[in-house]
Amino acid sequence: MKCLSVFKHFRTLISFRLSLKILVYPKLVKVFYSNLEIQEGSLISKVYGIKMVIDQSLFFELTQLSSDGVLFEGTLDDDWKFDFSVSDARRLVCTNQADMIGRLLAGSLAFDCRILHYLIVRILLPRSSNLAQVSEEDLIIMWAFLTDRQIDWAHLVRYRMNKTLQSNAPLLYPHLISLFLHHF
Repeated sequence: MKCLSVFKHFRTLISFRLSLKILVYPKLVKVFYSNLEIQEGSLISKVYGIKMVIDQSLFFELTQLSSDGVLFEGTLDDDWKFDFSVSDARRLVCTNQADMIGRLLAGSLAFDCRILHYLIVRILLPRSSNLAQVSEEDLIIMWAFLTDRQIDWAHLVRYRMNKTLQSNAPLLYPHLISLFLHHF
C-alpha cells in the first residue's frame, strides 16, 4: 500500500505539527515576520528588542526537519526532470476513473493521495484558497513522496517563509515561529 510509504516520509512533519503544545502568539508572529531577513539559510529577526538568529543547526534542533535531499522550491528540480512526467504522476496519484487531461481536483485522487494532498495544503505548504485543486507543485511533491525522492524540508520551509515576505501573503507557520519565540 502506497500510504505507508507516504507517511514514512511525512512522519517527522506530522509529529512536529501535532506535538506542538505551545501557545501561538499572532501579534508576535506578525512582528517576527515584519523584521525577518533570511541570509545564507539563517532566519534573522528582532522581536521586542531581542535579536533572534536561527541558523541551520538551531533550526534543525528546534524543528527536527530533515535537511537531506533536493532543494525543492516549488518547481521541478533538474535532478528529477528526466524521471518526471505530468501524465505518469497523474496516473500514480489518481483513481482509475479520473480525467487525466483537465484540472486535477482532490476528489480524483486515490484515497491515500487525497490524505497526502490534505497534509500538503494544510500543514506543509498551507494555503487559504483552492484547497480542492491540485497544483503542479502539489503534484510534484506527491510524486516525490511516492517515488521515494528526498526533499530538504528545512530549506522548503525557509523558502516558503521568504516567499511569504515577498508576496504579502498570509503569515505561514505560526506554531513554528512561536516555537522560535519560546526558545529565545
